[in-house]
Amino acid sequence: MRKFTVLFFILVSLSSSSQEIVSDLVCNPVLADYKHKVNPSKSTLSLPFIDDFSYDSHQVDNDLWMESSVFVNRTYSIKPPTIGVATFDGLDANGFARNFFPSTSSEPSDTLISQMIDLSGISSAYFMFYYQAKGRGDAPQQLDKLVLEFLNDTLVWEQIWFANGQSMTEFERKVDTINEARFLHNSFQFRFRNYATISGNFDHWNVDYVKIDELTSTSDFDELNDVSFVYSSPSFLKRYTQMPLTHFKNNEANELKDSIDILIRNNDASINVDYQFNVFENNNQFYHYPLLGVSRNVSILDYDTIGNFSFNNPPIYFQSNVFSSFQLDTTTFVVQNIIGTSTPDRKENDTLYHTQKFHHTFAYDDGTAESAYGLNVDGAKLAYQFKLNRPDEKLRAVQMYFPQMLDAVNNIPFDLTVWDNNNGQPGDTLYTQRVYPVHTENGEFHTYIIDNPFLVSGTIYIGWKQSTDDLLNIGFDKNNEANNYMFYNIGSGWLNSTYPGAWMIRPIVSKDPIILSSEEIVDDFKLYPNPANSELFIETNKQENIISIYNIQGVLIKRITSNTALNRFNIDNLASAIYIVEVENSENRIYQKIIVK
Repeated sequence: MRKFTVLFFILVSLSSSSQEIVSDLVCNPVLADYKHKVNPSKSTLSLPFIDDFSYDSHQVDNDLWMESSVFVNRTYSIKPPTIGVATFDGLDANGFARNFFPSTSSEPSDTLISQMIDLSGISSAYFMFYYQAKGRGDAPQQLDKLVLEFLNDTLVWEQIWFANGQSMTEFERKVDTINEARFLHNSFQFRFRNYATISGNFDHWNVDYVKIDELTSTSDFDELNDVSFVYSSPSFLKRYTQMPLTHFKNNEANELKDSIDILIRNNDASINVDYQFNVFENNNQFYHYPLLGVSRNVSILDYDTIGNFSFNNPPIYFQSNVFSSFQLDTTTFVVQNIIGTSTPDRKENDTLYHTQKFHHTFAYDDGTAESAYGLNVDGAKLAYQFKLNRPDEKLRAVQMYFPQMLDAVNNIPFDLTVWDNNNGQPGDTLYTQRVYPVHTENGEFHTYIIDNPFLVSGTIYIGWKQSTDDLLNIGFDKNNEANNYMFYNIGSGWLNSTYPGAWMIRPIVSKDPIILSSEEIVDDFKLYPNPANSELFIETNKQENIISIYNIQGVLIKRITSNTALNRFNIDNLASAIYIVEVENSENRIYQKIIVK
């Protein structure tokens, strides 16, 4: 049955029970924050044409593609041939629904068009790609489809291949021979298109490793001849994806994994592979694995024989001082994973970066929502377990990400609630504060400042008690599993969530008042120009505010008390750097970063 989105209907969920509901998103906030580029026609490309979407960007390579509305990512696919895919869905290039009231249940949506490719002067070429329906997203329905088209020498698009909607856990490879004279011209192009429900983030197709080259024999495409990383590097922490540095110090043995596992896929290439990782802080390398030698050599058989290769015999062990450089209260380490492969192997997918953040927040999620989670019972409670390593910390704020949904609930209050621990479950209520869901357009968390910061220790639980049966729809990360720490109560006692994933709720704790880092900022006021040079304008929704400018270390630089909504700052005397602007009024305290040049 197709999904129709009408203003007064609640979104159809991916999976639901009578209490817990996991729903499809109606937008992709990651793309909303990108400046979409129109790709002008480039010089005609020569063979081979290869793109495996392994680059660290959510948009395609302009040198290869003329037009695109797809989402390049590392989170929607299951067991891709190489890390990174192009995902087709029901959204436009900026991540918004194309039409909330589509005329049919399946309409044209995303398009991916190549630059011109010179196929003249050859007698035959092959076109190869891998595709997967659904993956970790929403399964396209039977009426939906993915289509491949070629541009002939009369500049007419011809459909070459299509696949109807289905649910796939493995990628399939498709190979077409190009030997018709009408396609072997010097301005050849191809395009992928999908048909979907265009009222939301529905009906996903993942495409990987698109390649065109001259065909000399069938052995040209029998083997991909590539070794690649498969997924993003995991967190080095046992429990969290990030945590405060003050809670990590002196607790490395309890918080740090003994080893990590990096999945690698051998697509019929040489089995001889070298692996290493390096850790950097402020661009300075201070750790290398392995401790002896440049790299660790492993034999990795092809995917058809063993599946994805896992470092488990032995694992990738590292010392507890892998993050030993503590210079500030907050810092970010960059982990560089490298595989060394044979000469013919594609090198673009052989390096993988991971940022290990130690800021003021505890987080189980990776910062990106694939779905939304809610409870449909009046009075239901949702509680997230967090373990603190330092006594008598103050809970300063709680960050929550509420994705934009059709059934907006920003007018429905809920009680932000903190509980103590009772034998591994939420116990007595420590604190409540009436707040409202805040939907951010750019995928950023909203920061709820605690009105009266209070001391917390040991294990606490943070969440809410709702006052209606409406789905509040917290962001839900499907790539990290934290449901052992996720509890809900619909009136008959606390239960663990049955859905693998991670709610996007992050507490902020500190003994001292803090200025949020740039990763913890929300944009609830206008600030322009940015970057700024000599003057800065700050436009707020309130007339009476205290406006402060801090440097990145939290030192106060300027402060004014304002009784107007629009304020002008002279910043001629500020050095070129990143600053934090704080706006405080009777309702809240919010932040935004500014770059001064």
